[in-house]
Amino acid sequence: MANFHVLFSGDIAPGASQEQVIRGLQRTLGIDQRKFNQLFSGRSVVLKSQLDAAEAQSLVAVLSAIGAICRVKDYSPQPAGNPARFKLDEPGVDRTMRDLTAAHLECPRCGHIQLIATFCQRCGVDINAAQKKPRKEDAIIEKKLKALRAGKSTSEAPAPEEKAAKTSPTNKMGAWFRKVQ
Repeated sequence: MANFHVLFSGDIAPGASQEQVIRGLQRTLGIDQRKFNQLFSGRSVVLKSQLDAAEAQSLVAVLSAIGAICRVKDYSPQPAGNPARFKLDEPGVDRTMRDLTAAHLECPRCGHIQLIATFCQRCGVDINAAQKKPRKEDAIIEKKLKALRAGKSTSEAPAPEEKAAKTSPTNKMGAWFRKVQ
């Protein structure tokens, strides 16, 4: 099924008057005066649609004799069985990463796994700065490990916050909340 449209943009052939074109369009298309404002607005307007190629060309010939400059556009769907009109490029070297897990990174603060980036998508922390600065928990664990390797039990080696609470004179209320043995 052919699907040709005849389009009109309001252009008039040289030597033709606008009144002559309006009267000719009224006779040919049967359009009332109200719709002529749309025809001469400067935008493309479909005059007739779903025509065969021969019907569309004959209508354009009639309208060009009146003095209206029209064009035909084919809206027919292209069959899927046609081969492509272009030549496919030769397959080049595949530079895709084979192991995508190498491009992933775990946030040191929240543990979110994401592609390599400077900031975490979930918590927004600067990943490079967070990896450089050891966390407080890591420091506590390292001190307990050193104490265990030296032969002391973990109960003998005080945690850093307990030591800070005992030595800090400004932390009098902190001792009240601590567990009393």
